[in-house]
Amino acid sequence: MNLISKKKSVLILLIGFAIAGFSQTKQSGIKFHRKINYPESNLIKKLTWTSTPYKYPGTASDMHWWTWGIDDNIYTLDDDGENFGGRYWYAHILKVVGIPPNHKVETATDFEGYDFRANLPKKLLLRYVCGFVAIDSAWYVCLYDYDWNIPSKPVPFDSSLNRMKMHKPWEYIDPSIGHELGFINQYSKHGGVAAIIKSVDKGKTWTNIPDAETPIFFGANFGGPAFLTFGKGNTETPADLAPYIYAISNDVSWSTGDHVRMGRVHKDSVLNRTAWQFYGGSNNGNNPIWTRKETEAEPIFSDAGHIGHPTITYNKALKRYILINFSDLIPHKENASPAEYSTWDKGSELQMYESKNPWGPWSIFHSEDQWGGKNHTNYLGQMPSKWISADGLKGSLLFSGDYTRDGAHYAFMTQSFNLILK
Repeated sequence: MNLISKKKSVLILLIGFAIAGFSQTKQSGIKFHRKINYPESNLIKKLTWTSTPYKYPGTASDMHWWTWGIDDNIYTLDDDGENFGGRYWYAHILKVVGIPPNHKVETATDFEGYDFRANLPKKLLLRYVCGFVAIDSAWYVCLYDYDWNIPSKPVPFDSSLNRMKMHKPWEYIDPSIGHELGFINQYSKHGGVAAIIKSVDKGKTWTNIPDAETPIFFGANFGGPAFLTFGKGNTETPADLAPYIYAISNDVSWSTGDHVRMGRVHKDSVLNRTAWQFYGGSNNGNNPIWTRKETEAEPIFSDAGHIGHPTITYNKALKRYILINFSDLIPHKENASPAEYSTWDKGSELQMYESKNPWGPWSIFHSEDQWGGKNHTNYLGQMPSKWISADGLKGSLLFSGDYTRDGAHYAFMTQSFNLILK
């Protein structure tokens, strides 16, 4: 081949690559504000919103970890705030009857008679609730901790210990430690899971409550679990996953971690720590390897500095697992200045991925770089499977937001969507 022919061949190849790239960008319709290290979905083209965000009247709490009760109602585990003029506290459970937009929300319990911060170990930590799952007629809730012992932001232990047990330990503080506690609260470093508590009477009473001497249940790398739910009371778990209950967690901090890890346990052994196993990779990309050592757990998903509390929902009609991930736009750093960490709560991002397996591999189909618009900071997006249509193409997202803004989205928030297939 002569020189002219070679140049023509190279030119044709370059034009071909350019056309292919243009076609892919035009076809996908996904716009990325930063590099995403995952391929675009070959099944789902995009998600489109079909309603505006809806705030359920009377709710004023956040997080809303969901599960599907055996009675066919959705229940959510909330923290902070109050609902319907009830108890102002850091733990609530709401009952959701019906499917948005025709849903009704009411209080199931405000954990009256229970104070999970009453017997904290002598550490600088703040305890909350997370990870809620119904297994048959029993309910399980994780108690997880934020580790407030940050060497670069020291606060006097003796003057802070009692504050850790308060609902709002960072308010009305001595100005001399105000900067440090303000940062520590915003940073919210994972401390681990203190225990998993259980109720067999829809939240009236709870057992397995930890005291100051109870050994930690999960470490910081699995410090904020969210459970997968398959049907009412987890009675519809796919045959290849049964008889296990599955949970995932990010690491580092609540809204800007690095990795997602997965654990599983036999449905009859949730409270038995030695019965838990963790995803440790796979053989040939298909057959998962499970290890009992939390330190040997391999990530099922990674996005450094951009993983908030993740959730996974099974879309039965599409036979796909949907991973929903949010994070603050600006990753949290321990050495951040006051000016830097004051921006953490001013914007969040949202991505959605799909996979044939709950441990991946994952492909992206939705991305927003300012979730909720410039006036809102939304977080913890979830997709209750009961709310997904029979064809798998319609549903509603559950989320919350604005924890330090004007509180407009600090509530039980829903927004309807359509999935467009390729």
